[in-house]
Parts: sequence; C-alpha cells; structure tokens
Amino acid sequence: MTTPMIGLAVLLIIAVVGWVIAEAKSKAITFQHSEDENEGWEEMHEAFVEHGGKELTLRDLLKKNCTTGYKSI
Repeated sequence: MTTPMIGLAVLLIIAVVGWVIAEAKSKAITFQHSEDENEGWEEMHEAFVEHGGKELTLRDLLKKNCTTGYKSI
C-alpha cells in the first residue's frame, strides 16, 4: 500500500519541479522575433487583406492547390 503512495508522491514532486523550472525559464528568457519572421507576418497580413479580410476555407485552399508533383514546383 505504501509503494503506490510513494510513487504518486514522487510523480507529483517531479511534476512540480518541472513546472517551477518552466516558469523560471519563461521569466528569465526574453523572446524576440527575427526580421525574417516579421517579414513573414507582413506577407500573411497582405494575403489576408487581399482576400477581403477573411480567412480561407478548406475549399478555397483546395481550389488553388496544385498537386501535379515536380511540375508544381
């Protein structure tokens, strides 16, 4: 009976330690986007505006999809 309780306690301790490490890393490391990523966001915004400010549905994407293999590249 004590073995499962010890296992549960160890699992809980490991989870809490992992959570503390993740929180410490998120507070210590500042994330900044690169210039290439910013250009990608601008391209996505331009495409969004080009399509009337609405997201494309799966049907819209499949209409423009080209799957002819190497020739599609």
